[in-house]
Amino acid sequence: MSDDDRSRRGFLKGAGIVAGGLLGESVLADAAGQAQNGSGASSMSKGARFRAALAKGQPLLLPVVESIILTRLCEIEGFQGGFMGGSGMAARNALPNTSIQTVQEVIDYEVHVMSNTDLPIVADGENGGGSPVTTYRTVQKLERGGAAVIMLEDSTGPESEYGGKGVAMATKTVMVGRIKAAVDARRDQSTLIMARCDRPAKGYGEAETLDLLTALSEAGADAFFINGYTLDQQQRAKTALKKPLMIGSSGPATEWHAKGVDMAFYHIDDIGIGAMYIALKELKAKGGPFDEAAKMRLPRDVAAKVIDQADWLARAKRYGVIN
Repeated sequence: MSDDDRSRRGFLKGAGIVAGGLLGESVLADAAGQAQNGSGASSMSKGARFRAALAKGQPLLLPVVESIILTRLCEIEGFQGGFMGGSGMAARNALPNTSIQTVQEVIDYEVHVMSNTDLPIVADGENGGGSPVTTYRTVQKLERGGAAVIMLEDSTGPESEYGGKGVAMATKTVMVGRIKAAVDARRDQSTLIMARCDRPAKGYGEAETLDLLTALSEAGADAFFINGYTLDQQQRAKTALKKPLMIGSSGPATEWHAKGVDMAFYHIDDIGIGAMYIALKELKAKGGPFDEAAKMRLPRDVAAKVIDQADWLARAKRYGVIN
C-alpha cells in the first residue's frame, strides 16, 4: 500500500466515516480511489453511499461546500453529504448567482473540489449547457469528477434567472430531453439524477409544475429540488412522485422532514467571508489585532487534521527533506 493510500485511509478513519457504517474497511481504498480518479464504480461508490444515507429515513443535512477544506471538515464532523452549486463559482468570481458563469467553469470548479474529498456531493449541473446533447457531456464530466448526485434545472440561462414572474423557462420537451440525456450519460447506476424546477418561484401554478415533475420522473429523474414550494406543497409532491425531495433551508430538519422532504442544503459557505469582513472592520478600527474575530479561527489541531499535516511531515522526513 502506498503512503498516499495510508494517508487517505487514516483521514477517513479520523473523519468517522467507518464508524458511520457507510464504508467497510475492505472498500475504503476503492472508494477513495474512485473519488480521486473517477475510475469505475462499485457498490460503495459515492452515489451508492448517498443512496444508503437516504435509505436510513433520517433527514439528510447537506452543508454547502465551496472548498476542499470545507468538504474535509464535513467528513470530520460526520456529515454524509454536501452540496455544491453554481453559487460557489459565482462567489469565487464576485458575480451574482444568475448563470453568468459558463457551465464549464462550474464543472471545473466542482470537479476540483470533488476529486479531493470522499464526501458524497450533490453537484449542480446548472441547465446542462442548454441542449440535452450538451447535458449529456455535462453529466459525463461531473460523474467522472466524483459527483454522487447531479442536479439539472429548468432554466434557460441568465434570461430566466433574471426574469420575474411568468418568465419563459425551458420547455417540457427540453427538460425531459435533459433528464433522458443525463440518465443515458451516467455509467454508475447509483449516481442520482436530480431535477430542479424553478417554475413555482417564477409564478407558475402547482398543477403545471406537477405535470412537468411527473414527466421528468417518468424520464428517469431520481430526486427533485422544487424551488418555491411551501412545505405543504412539497408534501403533496412527495405523495405524487414518491421520490426523494431536497429543499434549501435554514429551518429545523424536524419541520421539513415531517412534510416528506428527505434532504436540505444549508448555506454555511458565506459565513466564512462574513467572519473575514468582521476581522477587517476590527483591524481597521483598532489599527492592530482583531482579537474578537480571531476567536472564530479554526482550532489548530483540526486544521492540522484537515491538511494531513502529520502525514506530510512524515513524507518530508522519509525523503530527506528534513531530519
